[in-house]
Amino acid sequence: MKKVLSIIVLTLLLAYIGVALAAFCPKPDDLVCDGIELTGKGKNASQFETQEEVLNLLSRFNLNPIGKPMSEISCSAIEDSLRTLSLVLRCDCFKSVGTKIGVTITCRTPILKIIPNKGKASYIDREGVLFDRLPKPVYLPVATGDIDQAFAEKELYELACFLQKDDFWNAQIEQINVNAAHELELVPRVGDHIIRFGKVEKMKYKFNKLQTFYEKGLSQVGWNRYSIIDISYGNQVIGIK
Repeated sequence: MKKVLSIIVLTLLLAYIGVALAAFCPKPDDLVCDGIELTGKGKNASQFETQEEVLNLLSRFNLNPIGKPMSEISCSAIEDSLRTLSLVLRCDCFKSVGTKIGVTITCRTPILKIIPNKGKASYIDREGVLFDRLPKPVYLPVATGDIDQAFAEKELYELACFLQKDDFWNAQIEQINVNAAHELELVPRVGDHIIRFGKVEKMKYKFNKLQTFYEKGLSQVGWNRYSIIDISYGNQVIGIK
């Protein structure tokens, strides 16, 4: 009987403690958000990296969750608002255990900056999508001149993808000038010359010819021997002093 009574008393005591904790501890709906947790950070150069950056972004939509009851925070509203930004590729928001909001923002990866004669500057990403801003500066080749959206999304995108895949030319070409006829002049990082590239066509063939000229020509006579190197014809390289 003593053993049975001890078990009954212990059970009642545990039940009392459970009821007391439930009565005095705050309910989930009463908790107030005191911060956000950034999740899913990778090597994306345009990834948001700090809580402050994301909170400033949410403040633009009047969705800063800090100080608000957890029950009043809409994760779907946060996701929908951030997805309206052209630089955001994916966004997920969730309520974590306790008083934090989890946020994952994956930005588009830019491969070229575009500064047209008319209109505002923009970037183009690996999927060929134009967007208008980055959360932090990133070194990229720059295209300037007579550029419309169609030319940017097709020809310049193709050239930018080619440069991205070639380590040498990606490091060498720092600016692309586009004239009214949509012919290109390339400004290299090394050498005091301009490359007349012509139309965006036969890219691999032209760059192979130019690289051969670099290796067998400029390496012998000097990188500053010519002010213009013309490869617009494709089948020949012309050096102009």
